[in-house]
Amino acid sequence: MEKLTSELVKRVAKENGADLIGIAPVSRFKDAPPETNPLNIYPKTKSIVVMANRILEGSYKGIQENTDWSSYWIYGYGTGIYGTLGNAMTMTRQLVESYGYETVSSPGSHTILPHEAPPGRPPVVEGKLPSNVVLHMRISAAAAGLGEFGWSKVFLTPEFGPRQRFEIFLTDAELEPDPLFKGRICTKCMKCVDACPGHALSRTERVSIKIEDREFEWGAIDLGKCKLTHWGMNELASPFIKKDVPGWKMNIDEQTMTWFEAYNFGRAVSVRSKYINTMATGFEEMGQGGRPGPICGAYGCIETCYAVLKKNRKFREMQKETGVYQDADEE
Repeated sequence: MEKLTSELVKRVAKENGADLIGIAPVSRFKDAPPETNPLNIYPKTKSIVVMANRILEGSYKGIQENTDWSSYWIYGYGTGIYGTLGNAMTMTRQLVESYGYETVSSPGSHTILPHEAPPGRPPVVEGKLPSNVVLHMRISAAAAGLGEFGWSKVFLTPEFGPRQRFEIFLTDAELEPDPLFKGRICTKCMKCVDACPGHALSRTERVSIKIEDREFEWGAIDLGKCKLTHWGMNELASPFIKKDVPGWKMNIDEQTMTWFEAYNFGRAVSVRSKYINTMATGFEEMGQGGRPGPICGAYGCIETCYAVLKKNRKFREMQKETGVYQDADEE
């Protein structure tokens, strides 16, 4: 039987549908808040395995052309991407467990940090943390060496820029970790700030974390404005709410809702919009609850960022050996 190695784990993951995979040692999470520390999910954790699948470029075309907005969430969020990624996760976990180790799949949050989260549920057992301990997917991806944060806090990889989704599992197998990504993808051009229809991204305030010898940073985000826009409450991003609710007027710039307040507000109002409610029904059928879909179009954080990187040829000019980018005029 072939020895269990990081190379074998990665090969099986990619053979079964993963586009990217990185591995982090648990030591890189030593300073993580308790609510996002893998040891509070699985105390025997030694390695964190992060997989990603690309969001296909054409997933945004329906929004860009104002024709089919549902294609973004189906192929950029739903089964169109997580079906394949889930298969890669299952087969890779089966591989690791066939060697006598355990694997624990971790739910993850893409954006929210502990202080930004909804109220914590009470602990299941006295003396334990609340039951909503989750890993931060983007921080985990950074710890696994897959890339860095863009200014918008969307995660960037040299292969796909801002276009990927992640899955994570924890294991007690001690696997060879990947080095942290040393390159620079985000140039802080601030085009994401300019293009965000929710005006949710700060141009000057920043947030940062340090993992080993690398500091990762991104711009501060007003998560209330972001969530209202994400779920179609912002007429600058989505045509549906104003069309379906005559007289709708909501100046997103004036809103002071928290993420959780915006979450509940969007969920309540979505039933008044035929299209947004259809999207919510779609989520419910997928077992994700009756909540609005991603109606924002990701104009600033993903679409504009990708267009800038593509125009500047960041992907093709990536020098993988050194992690250094070569500008097109330096050829």
